[in-house]
Amino acid sequence: MHPNNPPWVDRPPAAYDIVAAYFPETKPKDELRLRPCLVAKVLKNDVTGAFACDVAFGTKHLKITQRFHLDIIVQNTSDIELVGLKMATRFDLDSITRLPWTPEFFGCWAGRAHPRIGALTEVYIRDYAFKMLARGSV
Repeated sequence: MHPNNPPWVDRPPAAYDIVAAYFPETKPKDELRLRPCLVAKVLKNDVTGAFACDVAFGTKHLKITQRFHLDIIVQNTSDIELVGLKMATRFDLDSITRLPWTPEFFGCWAGRAHPRIGALTEVYIRDYAFKMLARGSV
């Protein structure tokens, strides 16, 4: 571990976790805000031991009519709280991107010691697998 890194860098999330990340970069770096991202895959470099995550960014722009068959949309009030979100969120599966598991790309929401904020339930995990299979991405 790099001496300036927070302890969470050595504790990566798991697939289907929801984490706080600075992604996508839509503003200048000093104005970026953390947003929920869905972890699709976690990778570890065998040489360096560093981790990276394939993530899909979350957005409050649900676009239910256009995207319900393509993306993971968490909109049921009880599900929002259950998976650790603050509001209804769509995870854009078109945007899965690999990010290093570092403080440059991930951060902690206020009051938390780790970027992990929750995880998909079994129903959403099955929905994710079905949508990725339909995309030919599995």
